[in-house]
Amino acid sequence: MIQLKTLFRLCALAISVAGIILCMIDCPRYWELYSYFTIQSNIMCLILFAWGLRQEAPVPVRGLATVCITLTFLVYHFMLRPDTFTLFTLNNVKNISNLFAHYLVPICTWADYVLFDPKRRIRPAAPITWLGYPLLYLAYIKLICRPLGLTFVVDGQVYNAPYFFLDSDILSTGQITLWCVAIGAGFLLMSYIFYVVDRIFPN
Repeated sequence: MIQLKTLFRLCALAISVAGIILCMIDCPRYWELYSYFTIQSNIMCLILFAWGLRQEAPVPVRGLATVCITLTFLVYHFMLRPDTFTLFTLNNVKNISNLFAHYLVPICTWADYVLFDPKRRIRPAAPITWLGYPLLYLAYIKLICRPLGLTFVVDGQVYNAPYFFLDSDILSTGQITLWCVAIGAGFLLMSYIFYVVDRIFPN
């Protein structure tokens, strides 16, 4: 089982690296690329798989990586996914990178947790502490990206934030606040769903 776990995590690590490289090819403006929550969550998973080759990752690494990559999948698939993207239109780097970053890496992360990760390590208060990460992300967008004038190109159009629900040129301050509260609540809910799953899932 240890050999199978190592082999799986090596494959998952290779998928994570390939996905990030594909995203770098598709988006060579690296300050833009690494500002996306998608890329940051994929890097978390890369760290998770690499860490797991020698020993089990600490709970904060496992928890943040799993919750963030799950939200990456959910938000992309149900809110951001272009209508033209299907598994049958993988004819360019953009679609292939989306397949890796938004689908394959999340699948690998959950499969790794279900098959190999020790269960019942998460404390009840841990999900609240994980909420600090999206708060830091929002602070980064507002306090660093905006003052530096960083822009983001999506489908040929230029925006002042990585996602439309953070773009003050599209939405009012009140609307952005509502989006942030909703996403924060969703993050916390997802974190506690993971906590419950971890409590009831057998080792």
